[in-house]
Amino acid sequence: VHQSVLTWAGIFEDRLRRKVYATPKSYLDLIGLYLEMYEEKKSEKTMAQRRLSVGLEKLNDANATVADLKESITAMQPVLAQKKVETDELIAVVTEEKGKASKEQEIVAKEEAVVKAQAAAVKEVKDDAQADLDVAMPALEKSLKALDQLDKKDITEIKAFVKPPPLVMMTMEAVCVLLGEKTDWDAAKKVLTDTQFLDKLKKFDKDNIPAAALKKLERYVAKDEYQPDVVGNQSRAAKSLCMWTHAMDTYSKVAKEVEPKKAKVAELTEQLNKANAALKEKQDALQAVLDKVHTLEQQLLDSQNESARLVYEAELAEARLKRAGILTVGLADEAVRWAETVGKMDVEIENLTGDV
Repeated sequence: VHQSVLTWAGIFEDRLRRKVYATPKSYLDLIGLYLEMYEEKKSEKTMAQRRLSVGLEKLNDANATVADLKESITAMQPVLAQKKVETDELIAVVTEEKGKASKEQEIVAKEEAVVKAQAAAVKEVKDDAQADLDVAMPALEKSLKALDQLDKKDITEIKAFVKPPPLVMMTMEAVCVLLGEKTDWDAAKKVLTDTQFLDKLKKFDKDNIPAAALKKLERYVAKDEYQPDVVGNQSRAAKSLCMWTHAMDTYSKVAKEVEPKKAKVAELTEQLNKANAALKEKQDALQAVLDKVHTLEQQLLDSQNESARLVYEAELAEARLKRAGILTVGLADEAVRWAETVGKMDVEIENLTGDV
């Protein structure tokens, strides 16, 4: 068969001018096996080389990390030392300011107690004066209410008397005394004729009645018959006017007793206002100190937190440096061998064509 192939190859060449070669199957199998072994060996050596290269890269990265950690730890040391100094200084300042604040609080507390006592004294005198006034005010208000019930007709009724009843005359005399007019009937009628008569009584300056007028008024209100209900039997309008004169008398007597108390209240109030003003200044000063202490405490807390963070980072860096150091020192010799091996393997891979 092989010979016939060669014979026909010659005929093929003669006719078509093309050569045909016959190769043994064993030779082709040999070539296939060679190629398969070549690829297998090349893959093994390439993978081994890649593993060693990756290991070298990791070792180089670890060495770089060690250098960075050493530099970082070195840089942290002065910062930690400075932060410790700052924190210690802040602790001393905060302690000092807290002491000042404590003393200020004691002073302010004592002043507050004094001012509170002064306020209580003012209130006591003021309440006493008001209690006296409360005696006179109902009668005054009642008399003003009675005046509100009067009208021109009531006033005309009194003016119509040619010769007024004794108690009506007595009432008008008391009214004229308070208004600073003569106490005869003609003067009384003139007073009643004034269109502003009732308004004058309602708006009468009861706090500044002359002492002479009060003394004269006293002679009228001291009489047993000069009472509003008794006067009312002779004239309803005169009853209201009588009530008004009695109210002015009562108020004046009470006011005379109350006036020293009012003066005392004014004096104590002035003292209290000064004390409150002084207390306010000290309270403001105390608040300023407390605010300062609060700010310093916050600064101290921030400084302590920052110190703790730096210490943590330094300890973490030292722990990483220790672990990385173990790795780099332990594999230092291996790194040299791996580098040499990687270089040799480049040559081995290149020579695989013949070594296979």
